[in-house]
Parts: sequence; C-alpha cells; structure tokens
Amino acid sequence: MIFKKIPMQIYENFHKTFSGSNQITFDICRECGGACEYNKIGTLLPGEEEYMAEKMGMSIADFRIRYLDMLKMDDGTQIQVLKLGKICPFLNEDEVCECRDFKPILCKIYPIVFTIKDDSINFTIDNWCKLSKKKACRLYFETAIPLLSKLAIPIEWLRHVTSYDNLSFDYDQLERCRRGKNKYATFSLEELLSMQKSEIETSSLCIDFGQKVEEPVF
Repeated sequence: MIFKKIPMQIYENFHKTFSGSNQITFDICRECGGACEYNKIGTLLPGEEEYMAEKMGMSIADFRIRYLDMLKMDDGTQIQVLKLGKICPFLNEDEVCECRDFKPILCKIYPIVFTIKDDSINFTIDNWCKLSKKKACRLYFETAIPLLSKLAIPIEWLRHVTSYDNLSFDYDQLERCRRGKNKYATFSLEELLSMQKSEIETSSLCIDFGQKVEEPVF
C-alpha cells in the first residue's frame, strides 16, 4: 500500500510551532537516562524522509544509506525507520543530535503516543515517561496534539505502526540479522517481531543534554 506523502511545508510549520524541548525537559530526561531511546524504533511519517534529507542537504539515496532502514509489512507496505541500532544514527561523535530542529515528529512529540479504536486516532500522554509526572511538561506536550491532528496522518499507516511501536527489541539480534543485507536494510515484520525484548535497558552513554535549547514557555 502506498500512502500520500505529507507536504514539506506542513513539516516545516510543525517544527516552527512546536520545539519539543527546553531546559526543563532536558533536565528530566538527563535524570531518566533517556530510557525511551533504547530498544525502541523511531519511525518516519510519510514524506518525512524527503523533508529531513532536504534539511540536511543530502540526496534521498544518501540519506537512506546513512540514517534509515525499511520495514516491510505483511501487505507490502514500506515504512521508513531510523537505522536499527543501539544508538540513534543522528547522534554524532560529540554526542549531539544532528537533527534536533527537525527530528522525526514521532520522536519529537514523545511522551505523546497514539492508539487507534475503530476508525478514530487518539493521542494521549504516556504515563510511563517521567515528563508526564510534571504538570507543566504535560500541559506543554498536550499543546502538540492539535498540531498532530492537522498533519492528517493516514489511519491505515498508523495501524501498521501500532504492530511494533509499543514493543522493545534486542539490538544485538537485529545487528546479527542485518549481516548480508544492504546498508539501507529491509526487515520484514516477521523478522522484527521475532526479535522482541522483554525488558528495556538503558545505556551508560552520556548524551549531551546541555546543548542550547529555547527558554521554557511553560
């Protein structure tokens, strides 16, 4: 199944309106150790790879090879995801995010998560995340929910994402499975689901949460 791509200008407007981070959120994430960063999969929305590649001044082919893998669903639908590995591919050698101003929206909005009931998409705050415990942070991220609705993300595309989005994965197994594949690797849903991990592990990696961020607005 092929889905209509979200126009680049809509992505641009979203990022200009919602920063997704400030000093308060960084402080909380530092204490947590970024548990949500590990054993999970970052998914790009339809058309987001084109937007991000343009922002980085790269061809789509080079962007895919360096940063992405592809998941192939049972019906043939192809979904772009961040390269499957222990560390986000956008974290450079200085441990600074190279795409913080235009990072994948489903990463940027966390702890906002979505569920699908019947034919309705429901965006809520994930109470597992420590950001949800602070009222000011919770209210701040809730301001992104109306913006998400304006993106008009196809509900059938989101149904595919729900098949793996709430799971954790064994990156060591994924790395072994990658052997023999192209640099821009394709993983089937069956392969992916066979490498689930029951427990979430955090890394000892020291991520630079002290980089320049906008002043708190809440």
